[in-house]
Amino acid sequence: MIKDNIGVAIITKDAEESIGPAIRSVIPVTKQIVVVDTGSTDKTPSIATRLGADVYFRKWDDNFSNARNHALGFIRTEWILSLDSDETLDFDSFKKNINLLNQEKTGGVQVKILNYLKPDDKSYQTEHSYTRIFRNHPKIRFEGSIHEQINNSIISAGFEIEESDIILNHYGYINTTPEKINRNKELLEDELDRKPDDEWYKYHLAETEFASGNISKAKELFESIIFSEQLTQEQKEKSCIRLSQIALKNNLYSEVEKWLGFKSDNIHTEGFRKFILATSLMLQQKFDDASNLLDSVEVKNSSLVDPVNLNRAYDVINTIKKMK
Repeated sequence: MIKDNIGVAIITKDAEESIGPAIRSVIPVTKQIVVVDTGSTDKTPSIATRLGADVYFRKWDDNFSNARNHALGFIRTEWILSLDSDETLDFDSFKKNINLLNQEKTGGVQVKILNYLKPDDKSYQTEHSYTRIFRNHPKIRFEGSIHEQINNSIISAGFEIEESDIILNHYGYINTTPEKINRNKELLEDELDRKPDDEWYKYHLAETEFASGNISKAKELFESIIFSEQLTQEQKEKSCIRLSQIALKNNLYSEVEKWLGFKSDNIHTEGFRKFILATSLMLQQKFDDASNLLDSVEVKNSSLVDPVNLNRAYDVINTIKKMK
């Protein structure tokens, strides 16, 4: 029975609003839930305990891997699901992919993380893959103080990593605070001091700088990694998207076109790419070309295109047409 073979490890702090849904989402699939609290001053520990989790405490030392690995030490099951306290597991997708845990060579399973960007609109989201399910093995541990990774240790232990359609719903981006952004920035800068050639950390620092409004620094970082072999295709495409947004902000329309000269296999990324191009064309008063892009299937079905902004674009184009 799979419930006897998988445990859940959660690290948390001051998450009384989200820890309950996170734990409830995994109760049907696990026999053990371990929560490591790194200094909550709210009701997070008591809520977790009341829901049946084993709660442990660890002082925060500015290192996510240390906290996660501390949680792993308490798990007694064959497999582990690493869950954040602002995430929930989609049970149906998990049930359909259970067979992956029966393969001897498999040491880790990548899941799809859906990042919701608006409180009451689940259609507005981004998606990325991450290894969150893995064997309970002494050599399999997280690495890195932030945006921690476990893939290297899985491969080093002699196992393979499988892709899956398991879904984790992530709500943490809805209420990202300046304090959280600054903390992440400091941790990423510390990692780069130790590993100055690690372009994976440069990518995440670039994203953090972009989010905090440090556009010139973000541009410098994105340009330095745009052709990196360390990044996934998804990350390279997102870097191009960010550089096009920066160019658009500065009315550099030829640069917008240059950075968006790719075509994405992901309908959401492709739709957002076309929407940015359409916006650039509108600002150049090329309304017919912009309209053709906005009418595309990808734009209409992209979770990255804000429906409000799309409607505004159509309003502008329709107003121009009426004036002709």
